[in-house]
Amino acid sequence: MTVLASFEATIVSTAMPTIIGELEGLPLYSWVFAVYLLTTTVTMPLYGRLADLHGRRLILLVAIVLFLLGAAACAFARSMPQLILARGLQGLGAGGLLPTSLTVTADLYSVRDRARVQGLFSTLWGAASLLGPLLGAGMTVAFGWRSIFSINLPLGVLAFTLVAFNLKESRAARRDPFDLPGALCLGLGVTCLLFSVLSGTGAAALSAWSRLSLAAAGAVALAAFARLQSSRAHPLVPLSLFARAETAAPYFCGALLGTTIFGVDTFVPLFVQGARGGTAAAAGAVVTPLMLFWALSSSVAARLIVRLGFRTTARVGALFIVAGFTGLLACARFDAPVAWISAACAVVGWGLGFMGLSQVLAVQHATAEGIRGVATSLVPFFRTVGGSLGVGALGALLSFGLLGRLGAAATETAGRLLAGREPRSEVGLDPLLLRQALEHALLPVFAVLLGLALLNLFVAGFFPARADEKEPPVPSGPTREAAGAG
Repeated sequence: MTVLASFEATIVSTAMPTIIGELEGLPLYSWVFAVYLLTTTVTMPLYGRLADLHGRRLILLVAIVLFLLGAAACAFARSMPQLILARGLQGLGAGGLLPTSLTVTADLYSVRDRARVQGLFSTLWGAASLLGPLLGAGMTVAFGWRSIFSINLPLGVLAFTLVAFNLKESRAARRDPFDLPGALCLGLGVTCLLFSVLSGTGAAALSAWSRLSLAAAGAVALAAFARLQSSRAHPLVPLSLFARAETAAPYFCGALLGTTIFGVDTFVPLFVQGARGGTAAAAGAVVTPLMLFWALSSSVAARLIVRLGFRTTARVGALFIVAGFTGLLACARFDAPVAWISAACAVVGWGLGFMGLSQVLAVQHATAEGIRGVATSLVPFFRTVGGSLGVGALGALLSFGLLGRLGAAATETAGRLLAGREPRSEVGLDPLLLRQALEHALLPVFAVLLGLALLNLFVAGFFPARADEKEPPVPSGPTREAAGAG
């Protein structure tokens, strides 16, 4: 299921030109990605809490079914609105795949074995992310774009069968009530915040005032959510997770890492294509080493965590990320070759493997089994939310820099560049002037990313120290089956 979720995050992008040509939905194309990201992110903590209450097996099966129903609806979509709705349904299922799968591994394995298994998962995730665009392009050419959704069906049925017949629960479902008002406040708050960021570009973009209003509404809803959680006997998200450094630090680093991942994926290709005048293919290829080295370093990190502990491994990863962003800033400042930019991305990716695995394992090690589902789900949740909001803020910084050099036309120009159009296609703008303006406007963006990497290094010092410390106590309770674990 990890591979399925990773493929779905990347395989669609290469098929979008064909989909737009057939369904004629260019003004809405960005929502095919946005609605999937939105529904996936909002539901992650909800799945985590439900997995704690009703068991991992049931919730994982529900997530698989929703994911497959969404994939089937995507394959049969006849218009862009239908495809967007289907992607939303698919995201509702995807929100439960990764967090629940990670929680299952935490229940099944000891800390030492868990590091190796989740390191393998991270490697598979990275490999699938690399192969996804190639597979999407090949299948679109050979079988049509609908095949990229249909391929999920047999794989999903196989996964459903394996989970249904082989995953055994070791504890009974709890009778604690599900915090529905809290879930509604959390969903509304996150939706408003992400919507304010995701609707900022394109033909269907909202005005700046509308986006600010959405952001304010999201902040109010999240404040109400925090107030509700503090007064609940059985909260959706225990606030104690944020009161302890052992769990709060990995969550905060997750938000910073999300900005790192989204920032490299967004602004480095723009720098290569827009500021350096490279092709769209070159812009996409320059960040490929990030995913490759992320996948490779995860297996190395699994062994280091067992030997050195969470804190030291996280610090090593954070140092690599700092070094990578130092290199990116130097490349942008001193007109370095594109190969050097790729090398800097590779260094960042190597650090992400250490940091990403340390985060998940540190949180699982520091939490009791009774809240492990929701605690685990918050790791990818904070990465996505932090990355989306962080890149939105960095995009505003970029627009501010462009406006200062080019005037009001800069915002639209930057949006077209992000969509893959080259500077020379713009009418009324000197391509050289545009490239110079982009280069100068991107320097502060890379500087902020370096600053966030340094902050990430500092926060990593608050991770739990050793992986061989005694595990948190598992709450006692009746069991349903003697063998296995959910």
